[in-house]
Amino acid sequence: MPYLLDQPHLVRAARTCMRRGASPGADGLTWGQYRNGMHARLTALADRLRHRVWKPSPLRTVDLTTYTGKTFPAVIPTVEDRIVHRAMRAALEPVLERRMLADWVSGYRPGRNRITAVRQATHHVNAGKRWVADIDVAGASEGGTADQFVDWLAPHVADGSFLALFRTALDGLPTPLAPGSGLWPVLFHLRLAHVDQHLNVPVVRFADNYTAFTPDRDAALTAYRQITDALASTGLRPNTRKSAVRPPHLANPEDLFLIDG
Repeated sequence: MPYLLDQPHLVRAARTCMRRGASPGADGLTWGQYRNGMHARLTALADRLRHRVWKPSPLRTVDLTTYTGKTFPAVIPTVEDRIVHRAMRAALEPVLERRMLADWVSGYRPGRNRITAVRQATHHVNAGKRWVADIDVAGASEGGTADQFVDWLAPHVADGSFLALFRTALDGLPTPLAPGSGLWPVLFHLRLAHVDQHLNVPVVRFADNYTAFTPDRDAALTAYRQITDALASTGLRPNTRKSAVRPPHLANPEDLFLIDG
């Protein structure tokens, strides 16, 4: 709760949000306007959070287009709700790092990116594990329920007041993983960390792409089934178009984690 109540944490969350250009939410309030009297505004926000009377404001919905031409709906919270999301994210990312995310997970976390994943994959390939069960997760960044995410977080966060506000924040979104929410990276990893704990084969995960490294085809098929079963425990499945067991000549680490819109 200190991340949501103490002025220095809220100021840090607000300044982090302000570093990115963003349109105003449904209330029309801009960051420039919010900065006028910001400390008094944050004091009032902390008071609402402390007394559990804070409620998310209505969202503005927009359509975004990726560089591949794919269009998807996204939400724009008000600037104050963005501060709450960012403060919650600041509180939860250390929990994810210390308690939930494996060393073989890269993407959407500090210091772990595609280069990290390629290096780890190269290590497995050089060790003779050249057959790869390569699984891209279908719908990893959409769906889910507030109950699921609170249940996945509760074993790692003992603060009931924080969990209650976390649920309130999720209830204010059309779905927990709605693009545009400041909580999105935390929720994405929270969901897949539940999958990760079921795996006991040499794996590298970059975002929602699992690659298991094995010495032969039979072991790769077994790994593919294990990852598929682990995904099913969370209501997920492989994207059959992008997923396959890859023989050594098709398992170049540099080609395993490419973006496909």
